Amino acid sequence: MAVVNNTHRPRESKRTANRNRILNLLFREPRLSRLHLARRLNINASTVGNYIDDFLARGVLLEHHPGATRRGRSPVPVWLNPAYGHFLGIDLEALRVRTALVNFAGEVVAQREQPLRASLGPGAVLEIVARLAVETAAIGEDRPLLAVGLAAPGRLDFRGGRIAHYDLRPGFHDVPLVESLRPRFDCGIYMEENIRALTLAEHLRGAGQGHRNFLCLVSRSGVGMGIVIDGKIYTGHHALAGKLGQSMFPTDDGARTMTELVSATGIVRRAIEALREAEPTSLRQTLLAKGDDLALADLVAAESDRIVGRLLERAGTELGILAANLANIFAPEKIVLAGEVPTCSVQLRPAMEEAFARYTVPEILHGVVLADGHFSAFAGALGAAYLGFLRTFPQEEQPTIEARQPALPARGGVGDPRDGYLGPEVSHGILP
Repeated sequence: MAVVNNTHRPRESKRTANRNRILNLLFREPRLSRLHLARRLNINASTVGNYIDDFLARGVLLEHHPGATRRGRSPVPVWLNPAYGHFLGIDLEALRVRTALVNFAGEVVAQREQPLRASLGPGAVLEIVARLAVETAAIGEDRPLLAVGLAAPGRLDFRGGRIAHYDLRPGFHDVPLVESLRPRFDCGIYMEENIRALTLAEHLRGAGQGHRNFLCLVSRSGVGMGIVIDGKIYTGHHALAGKLGQSMFPTDDGARTMTELVSATGIVRRAIEALREAEPTSLRQTLLAKGDDLALADLVAAESDRIVGRLLERAGTELGILAANLANIFAPEKIVLAGEVPTCSVQLRPAMEEAFARYTVPEILHGVVLADGHFSAFAGALGAAYLGFLRTFPQEEQPTIEARQPALPARGGVGDPRDGYLGPEVSHGILP
């Protein structure tokens, strides 16, 4: 538990915040000069120079002296020292867990993935998560691990570091995710909702970089949405914004959730229902014989089958209608598509794009871009690792902390009345 000094020292706190702002801007935009940093952050140039000199002396930053030009001395760029330390990101979803280790400059050092059988209970899943996390962190054991970020699914208890409830895994109620990792790591552990962590990655360094208003539509094990408004990730009341998977959609069989219709797990379940009722063929029997191990990739490989192909096409149409509805509501600059579903099939993707173009208001359609994310499957794990950097170097002024920071960030969650945006230290993805 951190001990907070009740005597708040504003000047020291402001200095720390300004130093962290320099690191945050360099994390987003590498290789900036002292003068450029001073102008972008509106900090006195000599003050920035002093901070940079200190960072260089401590090995936090590196610099390059290109020499003089005909117009005089050229600006000297500085950048984060990749060897200063590592950050570990963990992304847990229904079908798998992924990890990513990045260096201090945010560059990928290692990525790992482990599938999760549907029959595994919470205890077994936590053991797999911990083992994969430790194995991934060990790859960078030559440098200190500075923080661990968790991208967690379902309804979260941020203060308790727990997954309060997750529909897509059996028995996932009140699961102590953070506590299960504390004995393994001697650094800060920070948890965030997995779709927002994924959105953070695209916001800082991916398809959302440079855009102040965009959506991240995620369709993988489940369905969710990240919302960026005026350069900040919007979290909503009780940090529950973006629960798109629970949105209802009318079908011939009655109303169904978007998770049931367009997630990887939902598409597989619908395929099993359809194949059981269809005329048997050797291909269909092979698919059904896989049981709980049947995956979206198996269906894509069999999309030449009339039943499977039609199902994938219908899922694409429904995903396109969903994207069109979101465009009509938010009028964003861009909708970033993430997860394996939007790009999985040559039948699904055209149907999605056709429905999006058909049902989006023409004036909005002309101003919005529908684009794939930059980080593919590991976006959530990378976003969790980036979260570790941003929580380690927060940009807001804080009381002096005389001990190691607590493992959990003080932010909104289940039962917490605070609303709004993903913390000042995280939300300023686009600096003025």
